[in-house]
Amino acid sequence: MDNRLKREKIADGAYFSAVTDPRFKFNQITFSFFVPLDEEKASLYALVPRYLSTANAEIPVAKDFINYLASLYNAKIDSEAWGIGDTQYLSVSLTFMDDSYALHGEKITEAASKVLFDCIFHPNNYDKAFYAPDVEINKRQQIEAIEAELNDKRVYAANQAKRLICEGEPAAVNPQGTVERTREITPESVYNAHYDLLNTAGIEIICVGCNDFSDALRIAKEKFAAIKMEYRKPVPYSTACSPLKSEVAEKTEKLPLLNQSKMVLGFKTDSKNRPALTLMSNLYGGTLSSKLFLNVRERLSLCYYCWSRVNREKGLMTVSCGVEEANIEKAKAEILAQLELVKSGDFTDDDLRNALLYEQNDTKTMNDSPNSLAAWYIIRIYIGDIKSPEEALADFNAVTREALIEAANSINLDTFYVLSGGDE
Repeated sequence: MDNRLKREKIADGAYFSAVTDPRFKFNQITFSFFVPLDEEKASLYALVPRYLSTANAEIPVAKDFINYLASLYNAKIDSEAWGIGDTQYLSVSLTFMDDSYALHGEKITEAASKVLFDCIFHPNNYDKAFYAPDVEINKRQQIEAIEAELNDKRVYAANQAKRLICEGEPAAVNPQGTVERTREITPESVYNAHYDLLNTAGIEIICVGCNDFSDALRIAKEKFAAIKMEYRKPVPYSTACSPLKSEVAEKTEKLPLLNQSKMVLGFKTDSKNRPALTLMSNLYGGTLSSKLFLNVRERLSLCYYCWSRVNREKGLMTVSCGVEEANIEKAKAEILAQLELVKSGDFTDDDLRNALLYEQNDTKTMNDSPNSLAAWYIIRIYIGDIKSPEEALADFNAVTREALIEAANSINLDTFYVLSGGDE
């Protein structure tokens, strides 16, 4: 199995990458835009991939577009808008069956590539504006997605905490935008936003599957050659580590009828040892054999769930837990106490081995589907360290006990956020 990425530049700030793995029967092509997260533009930019994934100038009616994808052996199109560090990531992906499995020798890859790139380069336009009825549908869907955050209190608490942890930084911006700014979007403004993305965004086309993607590469080059590249001036995008606050920020938010409080502790680190930070988080609170799970949840029964996660792009670690309000201070104290134990090296070789095994299993699952492998390489391209999952495993295997302890000692408490019940 050779799942290493083959990448080439096809235009200024635009790259085409392919991973060929014969185990897959389906292929996926993902067209991605990378732009700096900006509160004023996030809502507008987030709507662009939603609109692009519904039709194009060649097939402008949404129902006809869906039927055409169905004729390609039920090909599926999807769009995303999320944040990577200080960057807004926007994508349109098409998943389709490989040519070798077509019943009548159809060239599915060529047809699928053309329809996807037509969505990107030739969307459904009307006199320098997107089709108003479809824009309104997408606005409603985006507003529903933004408002749905509140329905999952774990997600809501985690996002609110992140906004406090990264206050004043681009990473605090919701990559889906806001309800208010989404309502302000017009067919003309989202048309112009699409034009801006084609000219200023970093572009990554990532193909994963059993195909060699030569048809997709040819069509991509043709599409870029047809646009006026002298107007393309990519804007740099990057992520800065979040600086540690001079004193711990604390905030308690009340929600009516919330039975179980949510607590998030935000930590910051200046460590550059990504593998050691990841294993440290696994050992501390990332697995069912971690210190937080075995002690805070199981032994002391201070919370319903308790886990840690590392945001390596921003230099963050968060600990999230569901807790009775009466146990908030006790749980907080024990979470910090368990971190001190890791910092002092109070863990066994089995603890370290379990943390590594978890990461090995998690990393190996990246090879399970074209979607997960594409997501893997999107992150690796973004951080500028392009490695296959197997190559990255060597870095985790090389982490020593001393390196893990050093990573733990780089962690400092920055933010304390609580979401608790209040009066109706």
